[in-house]
Amino acid sequence: MATLGTQSGRYPSASQLMAQAVDVSGFEDFGPGDFIEGLEQLLVSIADDAEFDPSVDEAVVSSFRRRLENRLHLEAWLAAHPETLEAPVFGPIDIIGLPRTGTTALANMMSLDPQFRCLRSWEQAEPIPPPTPLTEATDARRLRAAEANKDLSPELLAMHLYDLDATTEDSEVLGMAFHGQQYTLPVYGYHQWWRSADFTETFRYHRRVIQVLQSQYPPQTWLFKSPHHKFHLEPIVAAYPDIRFVMTHRDPAKSVPSYSSLVSTIFPLAASPRDLRKVGPQVSNHLCVGMEQAIAARDRLGEDRFFDVHHNELVRDPIGVLRKVYDFLSLTFTNETEAAVEEWQMANRLGAHGEHRYSPEQFGLSAEEIRADYAFYIDRFGVELEG
Repeated sequence: MATLGTQSGRYPSASQLMAQAVDVSGFEDFGPGDFIEGLEQLLVSIADDAEFDPSVDEAVVSSFRRRLENRLHLEAWLAAHPETLEAPVFGPIDIIGLPRTGTTALANMMSLDPQFRCLRSWEQAEPIPPPTPLTEATDARRLRAAEANKDLSPELLAMHLYDLDATTEDSEVLGMAFHGQQYTLPVYGYHQWWRSADFTETFRYHRRVIQVLQSQYPPQTWLFKSPHHKFHLEPIVAAYPDIRFVMTHRDPAKSVPSYSSLVSTIFPLAASPRDLRKVGPQVSNHLCVGMEQAIAARDRLGEDRFFDVHHNELVRDPIGVLRKVYDFLSLTFTNETEAAVEEWQMANRLGAHGEHRYSPEQFGLSAEEIRADYAFYIDRFGVELEG
């Protein structure tokens, strides 16, 4: 492994960050798993790859420190409530696929159904104490997240749906294990390590966090939405034996540059203007490897766990698609949920939050090259090509 503390010690080491978290929290038990390896890989890649402007260093590093503090608080909670880890986890239902293929829209619509337990961004960012149904509407974490959403730029709002109480990517849960995808940072060396990393311990820890988050709730079926789970399907099945997957599909000549546009907008400030033509090939290769790994794992796991949803059909007939998904899950799609979905559709119709403009060429890509690279995927799932 590369030596930490490059760039003249510009960034702290893993042990330094852990010591700081212990000092702040007053706790010492970080819990199980191989999180230190992931944290070290991430710190090396930040030093070697990211080229951040020094003004953003503390914001980036503080997010790692916060995740370490969350680990400490989680273990302290479990020490006081050991029965938490004896509770079953119902489901989950996991929406996966290439990003920008309708995963968020599908997840946000299904999140309107009260029979699902959603994994919200605001509870992931600070999981202790676990939220309760009676108090979460006025939970300080939720209110802070609502205020933060008001400050989102029109550019981001045009790109992505931000529903406060919808299920969202488990970025913070996996972040606490320091095995998150981290495609909010240009840490390409870390991404390469992450794609082939062993996630067995990661998803065991993931389940640990989920059991804590559900501990103050009546039992419900969990609804996950994480396109990046496709890279490591078998470890998540090992942690959640009853999991079933809804896999979304779209022309990669649309989804790959769209994701390139999103992540390049989210990346923190660089010391000099970032070459967007470097971002596209990195993103495209990353997602292509993920799809190769997903298809191979799906073949081994068996088709009975998977249901496919195509973006064009979801846009054309969202209620019809939802009925098919619910049939696959052997769940009832109620009139109340249908009405809520129709209302959501009206509020989030195409262009309601602005227009997301992008092209493959901005990011060093072309539609023809992308489709050639993803031909195995297009052919396997009969993906419709878009004009």
